[in-house]
Amino acid sequence: MSLFRLPSLLCVVLALAAGCQRPAPPAPEPQARRIVSLSPSVTETLFALGAGAQLVGVSDYTALPEGAPALPKVGTTFAPNFEAIARLKPTLLVDQQVKQAPAEALSALAPLKVLPWTSLQEVVDSVKELGRLSGREPQATALAERLQRTLSRPAPKDAPRVLLVLGDVAGTLSEVWYMKRASLHGAALEAAGARNAVSDERTGPPNLSLEGVIALDPDAVLVLVNVPALDAEQQARVLAPWKQLTALRAAREDRVRLVIGSDVQSTGPAILDVVERLHAALGTLPSSR
Repeated sequence: MSLFRLPSLLCVVLALAAGCQRPAPPAPEPQARRIVSLSPSVTETLFALGAGAQLVGVSDYTALPEGAPALPKVGTTFAPNFEAIARLKPTLLVDQQVKQAPAEALSALAPLKVLPWTSLQEVVDSVKELGRLSGREPQATALAERLQRTLSRPAPKDAPRVLLVLGDVAGTLSEVWYMKRASLHGAALEAAGARNAVSDERTGPPNLSLEGVIALDPDAVLVLVNVPALDAEQQARVLAPWKQLTALRAAREDRVRLVIGSDVQSTGPAILDVVERLHAALGTLPSSR
């Protein structure tokens, strides 16, 4: 054996004997996430998980948390602004599962994650998935458990039958859009202590004619008004068409209440606060005869 090879061979032997090896190269820094959210509920959830800084673009109708920096608007689920999205160079697009959404075209811009977001279980599972995608799994697990625990509370069997509807600030009432029992707001209504007056799962859009509302004859009506606040005159305008429905027992017995707030129609984490608002509104109702 050549004498010139002895030193290097000796080094190898000594290194193996000592259990040593060359230091591994440093792991590459993870790529910074650049998320574009086309769903207000997804955006709200990411902020709740502490992942708001990863967002680079949001849908047109998103209300950002107070103090959050402004973010570019990139259209909606049904009409995304492809050029605006492409300019942001996202590493991930996130949207809610909607049949009419142009998923194939969006997937050409960046990896797309479409999340089901209708029932309580779907929302719970999707919150956990958002935690995985954003690197906030412990926070997502805690939020998902809170949603499951709060929104799984059943209403008492003798609880009032309540119709939970969307309000119109303009004070018109030609038809009524209601919250289905299997929806997230349907779960919130039960958790607040009321039974959904629409107990069956009807197919088609969740709307009723005024004749259908009267035939349903709920014990009470709660109207969700998605604005930050209403003064007394504005509240009276929203309530006026309901009070004119004298054939409706809830109207005759002063059992129609407004639930006001910029997040009362949210299907994100703010739904937990909506439960408390619904419960408070139910507490203002006069005793049923």
